[in-house]
Amino acid sequence: MTDVFQPGGRPPAPQPLRLVQDFVNTEIPDFNQDDVATPEDLAAWLAARGLAPPSDAVDAALFVEARALRSALRELALANTLGTPPAPSRRKAIDATLRGFPLALRLVDARPRLVPSAEGARGGLAALVAVLAEAQAAGTWERLKACREETCGWVFYDGSRNRSSSWCSMQVCGGRAKASSYRRRRSTRQSRRSRR
Repeated sequence: MTDVFQPGGRPPAPQPLRLVQDFVNTEIPDFNQDDVATPEDLAAWLAARGLAPPSDAVDAALFVEARALRSALRELALANTLGTPPAPSRRKAIDATLRGFPLALRLVDARPRLVPSAEGARGGLAALVAVLAEAQAAGTWERLKACREETCGWVFYDGSRNRSSSWCSMQVCGGRAKASSYRRRRSTRQSRRSRR
């Protein structure tokens, strides 16, 4: 689904940041959809993107870690949307998750780059962490955001000049938020009138 669909017609994130966007968007809470719902699905997803060999299996423990990584990446993208870092307790949990995917600094094409320390599926997931680190250094990470609509969380690339987008789609989630806000204001006004 993430290879084609982008809410509101937004362009996807540029590569390699798109790999992170696609990984997080394998789960779409609004649709009750999870494209990597099993270890086998995760192994296939990593292999299809060249992040792990097709023969590499994902065990149950790594699968749990991968789901925690996906949640951590979504939480960090939401922090970009809200403009506030995760709470201190969440930062510790996110740090613990990221530590499970170690990186090393190596020369790649005569340039120092962060690369996975591990191989196989764990290395493929660590490659996503390396993309995050390099995007942060390049100043593009802040543009990867999660929709602020509570039931959505779709990760999108904010290509706007002022980097102020908050919803995956103004027509869908933005419209829901505005309608909900309108109903609350209207209900408050009506209850005030009825007290008079």
